[in-house]
Amino acid sequence: MNTVSRPKAAPKARLRAPQRRADSEATRQRILDAAERLFADAGFHATSIREIATLAQCQFALIGYHFGSKEELLDHVIARRSDVLNRERMRRLDELLALHGTAPIPLRALITSFVSTLMTRADSDDEGWRNYTRLIAVVAANAQWKDLTEKHFNAVAREYLAQLQRSLPGVPSENLYRAFTFSVGTMLSVCARSDRIETLSGGAFDSRQVAGLSDALCVFLEGGFLAIAQA
Repeated sequence: MNTVSRPKAAPKARLRAPQRRADSEATRQRILDAAERLFADAGFHATSIREIATLAQCQFALIGYHFGSKEELLDHVIARRSDVLNRERMRRLDELLALHGTAPIPLRALITSFVSTLMTRADSDDEGWRNYTRLIAVVAANAQWKDLTEKHFNAVAREYLAQLQRSLPGVPSENLYRAFTFSVGTMLSVCARSDRIETLSGGAFDSRQVAGLSDALCVFLEGGFLAIAQA
């Protein structure tokens, strides 16, 4: 009797985890760059998702796919560079703590450490950093985005406040918090590049070289802290 051979079963396909396309991360970065620039130039509310997609040269739907809502996109834009700033500020603070041991850190050193981290990037050749510093100047000044400020910046700010309190032990905490808030606002005003010095002086003085203003700004801020301490 002839036996009929059964056809061999096809080998089962291996299940593979879905992988992102090779250009997926590049697309994400283009979207973040475009949003960063447009939010800085025109503001969050005046910028549409379609405008961001056009500048990023991607499909409209990809922005929602990668980031969700426009508010979530702003969150990602801020987070991308805040992580860099926060790591550097904490590295500088750790170096100061190691240098001075148990002694309070000099006031000027604390101010310079915090301020110059942002000021040097505001004046860098990297257009992304210049856009970012202008953007956070707007975000930090708007109560609508206080949750983003809390999420991305306040933890490190509190570390510096704790050291400022050690350096100025006689200053009431409320006054210290006010002085720090004034200092941050002044720093961000410079980074916003509003050209106010140019318009006030009729073009006689230049404020566009932000890093060059860093030393003068730190002197100014130190004087403010000391005035409050003496008061």
